[in-house]
Amino acid sequence: TVPGTGHLNWRALANCESSGNPRAANPAGYYGLYQFDGGTWHSVGGRGLAHQASASEQTYRAQLLYRDRGRSPWPNCGRLL
Repeated sequence: TVPGTGHLNWRALANCESSGNPRAANPAGYYGLYQFDGGTWHSVGGRGLAHQASASEQTYRAQLLYRDRGRSPWPNCGRLL
């Protein structure tokens, strides 16, 4: 867990973004539990695309993103964090 992010409701965010499916792939180019686009995924150290990584890695990378940018990457579902 990234410091300062453990108290947040990552399950609720994932359920809202992808119905909790770590293999989710959106035709618009968003992938995984938290619907990362490729550039954002790579910006937090991810390799390949988010849906190719384990659920735990996706959550870790989402926590890194939150640490840097807050809820803004999830304009609709971020309120659930």
